Amino acid sequence: MNKQVSKLGLPLFFVLPWAGFLAALLDLKSKTSAFVYIAFSMLFGYSISFSDTSADSYRYAEAFKRFDNTLGYSAISYQYQSGEARDPYRMFLFYFTSQFSNNPKVMYLFAGLVYGIFSYLCLRIFVKEQYGGKWDICVVVLTSVFFTFVSVANINGFRFWTGAVVLFYATYNYIILKKTAWIIGILITPLFHYGFILIMPVLILYKFIHPILYNYDGVKPILFYIFISTFIISWVLDTNVINLSFLTESSVLSGEIGDRIDYVNSDRITTLVESRKETSLFLSVQKYFNYAIKIYIFIVILFLNQLIKRIKGDKTKYANLFAFILFFYSVAFIATSFPSGGRFLNIAHLFLFVFLAKLYAVYKEIHFQRLILWALPAFSFAIAFTNFLLPFLVLTPTFWYGNVFWLALEGLDFHLF
Repeated sequence: MNKQVSKLGLPLFFVLPWAGFLAALLDLKSKTSAFVYIAFSMLFGYSISFSDTSADSYRYAEAFKRFDNTLGYSAISYQYQSGEARDPYRMFLFYFTSQFSNNPKVMYLFAGLVYGIFSYLCLRIFVKEQYGGKWDICVVVLTSVFFTFVSVANINGFRFWTGAVVLFYATYNYIILKKTAWIIGILITPLFHYGFILIMPVLILYKFIHPILYNYDGVKPILFYIFISTFIISWVLDTNVINLSFLTESSVLSGEIGDRIDYVNSDRITTLVESRKETSLFLSVQKYFNYAIKIYIFIVILFLNQLIKRIKGDKTKYANLFAFILFFYSVAFIATSFPSGGRFLNIAHLFLFVFLAKLYAVYKEIHFQRLILWALPAFSFAIAFTNFLLPFLVLTPTFWYGNVFWLALEGLDFHLF
């Protein structure tokens, strides 16, 4: 039934794009669905209205408007290598687009293309690990949470989120599937967003130490205790309690990247972050849902630890992924002390929900099902904001009732100001 409905995705895409996209999601394995998914991601970027001045998309559109398009690829590369610039992906994207258009919608169309490809590849990992199991309420919940963190709506903030989906896909292939070539994917993530430069060496280090963290009998207790310790510590860590100045003072990180890390790690930003938590209703609500997510994750990890112990025989294929999840969450818990560091928890969630889908395909005990269903209230705020509210805030109203050609024509002569 799902495959039959998904075949409507392509014709529906041209008539009512979001309906075609939803139909395509029902069979992500087909080439037609892959085309619709990526084309929809491009159209989503193109359909951003840039009317919300608080959105990332508006700031990127402003930066594109001011971009000096006399810079070539070699000049941008030189600036990055010499420390005069950071996040060269954004600059390459700006330069490429500016050669034939000054329309930020066109720039976002190409941002949607790159993001859409890797978002789709991430979803394919999830579908593969689910082993094509039948759809039920638990599968819907698992899919909803996973999709939220690779959602097409994240194109709004394409710098970090493109890096995030590339990091997840590359890390899964390099560490879990042991495809060595994907180390390149991990190494290039700082080109999307400078923040990944801090986590990149940690992931590569894990590749060398992981043999001592698990075996055919399960995960070593030391890793589980590290997870519990960092979980507890994360509740009491103040913003920027860890001083990163040693990285810049020792010239490990210099230039624009070093200056940016010093700025984000400064007392000024610490004060600003704390004041926003007190005055922003959105951040206040989000804070309590983040607490719920952390508690939920902790309970799930405790359950999974006991479940894996009960599995008989060689546990390597489960222990491999579970060990990495414990490691990544431990790093991400510490990262939450930095401004925006909580975003690394979102990447950790991707690995966890792939693992839950992998286990649910073969283990459908009632307690496990109930645990999965509790993910819905815990992640409900993230699901609602990312997949529903954010698109309504940043997209042109025509997106919801117009066809592809209408949207294309509407944006042709767009000017930011």
